[in-house]
Amino acid sequence: MNVTVRLAFRNITEHKAKSVIIGVFIILGTAIVELGNGFLESVNRGLERDFRAHYTGDVVISAPAPENAKMDMFGVSNLASLGDIQQIPAIADLNAVDRQVKALKGVSGETKLISAKALLMKGDEAEFDMDGDSGSMPTCFLFAGENDTYFKMFPGQHISEGTYPDKNENTLLIDSRLRDKYYKYYKTELQVGDSILVAGYGTKSIVREAKISGFYTQPEEHSAMYPLVYCNPSFARAFADLTYGAAFAQELPSSVDTSISESSEDDLFGGSGSMIESDSDILAKGKENFNEILGDTTLRDKLNKTDDGAWNFIILKLDNGSTAKKTVAELNNAFAANKTEARALNWKSASSTFTASVDGITGIFTALVVILAVVVFIIIMNTMTVSVIERTSEIGTMRALGAEKNFIRRLFFTESVSIGLLSSVIGSVIALVCMAVINSFKIAVDNDTVKLILGGGLIAFIPTVKNILGTILLVTTGSVLANVYPVSAALKITPLKALSKDGE
Repeated sequence: MNVTVRLAFRNITEHKAKSVIIGVFIILGTAIVELGNGFLESVNRGLERDFRAHYTGDVVISAPAPENAKMDMFGVSNLASLGDIQQIPAIADLNAVDRQVKALKGVSGETKLISAKALLMKGDEAEFDMDGDSGSMPTCFLFAGENDTYFKMFPGQHISEGTYPDKNENTLLIDSRLRDKYYKYYKTELQVGDSILVAGYGTKSIVREAKISGFYTQPEEHSAMYPLVYCNPSFARAFADLTYGAAFAQELPSSVDTSISESSEDDLFGGSGSMIESDSDILAKGKENFNEILGDTTLRDKLNKTDDGAWNFIILKLDNGSTAKKTVAELNNAFAANKTEARALNWKSASSTFTASVDGITGIFTALVVILAVVVFIIIMNTMTVSVIERTSEIGTMRALGAEKNFIRRLFFTESVSIGLLSSVIGSVIALVCMAVINSFKIAVDNDTVKLILGGGLIAFIPTVKNILGTILLVTTGSVLANVYPVSAALKITPLKALSKDGE
């Protein structure tokens, strides 16, 4: 073995040009892969740390997603629906879900949440710039947590002015980024104590007035999270369509006839035989009670009231976050066994609006790495093929002196491993130095779209032992495999032919 190693290193030094060319390609390939892995590790870790600590906890429980739709904590995505925006449904049987949660072990905290998309307005009416950029509009997500538990579980907001929202009044704690967005869009400054109108971003034209209780910045400076507005649950339920009427409609059997009557439109609203009298007839009565025309509106008013017991999500924090996968499976099995209309999600599924873009970037990077690996592999194999052909006479001499084919294979194998291992280590060191230099500059991106794509605004790299060793092993294995074909081809040449001129 010592003889093989000595001969291998001697051959490497004697064929410096070829060794350097192969080494440079391996160094560059390794460095690029290490930088990419470091960046993706930073994005995934940062996103997970931010969301689990401040928004999703370890486990999220919700109602099942609507048919043919995807749903997370930030809305329902249904490509088949081109009209109304679907709202996140409420958990139908909270008591049944609570019983399952209480049966769990290792739960350190529990809270509930309502989530709805909304738009901040100016003045008494909505003032939209139809020619402007819709992305610049001051849209946000309303987050309304259970009063006694939510901010205990997620206390990380950095309040710059004012206080948390009052649980008994319609007050708002607004993201400072949304405040800036509002000013750019409406040219109006928001202050603590100002009254502001909030419009629903969904199927109904819900508009409510509230006072600003304060402004805050996100717990993570470079978070990918959308601007959030914290409010009390009763305020958010109207925007989330969590009314008694909505719950009634969900429970209504499809066989029930909800049509007004068999009367035609003319019968109801016009024509000689219509059910509604003419304006002159109504006005002639003078003291006609219009409530009699509308009928009893008690049921309508009740169905339009917000359901004080409705929630979109239950959020859990665990004593040991690493058991989240097991807990999710345990809950889903219990829901299925008890026929409970609920589902449990891990943090990633509960925030798929954000993680999907990161997964897309990961997929693109993986494809680029595969392409890069194939290109480098072909270049290395071609270079080694040329090198082996040039050394055909050397191989013939060793064969003539009694060297076996396995000895020659081991020799070239040792050379490949030595070049691949040394070059990949150098490439990893270069990548680590580059990561340290880039991290020291703390480069941040403020664009919200870029933040969403990258899972955050900070350009950083996190190297891991697993990624570094995996890349070195992969590159070294690749360089060895690239040597298989040229060596096998050379060994097929007889010693006599190899010793002849030009190997002929």
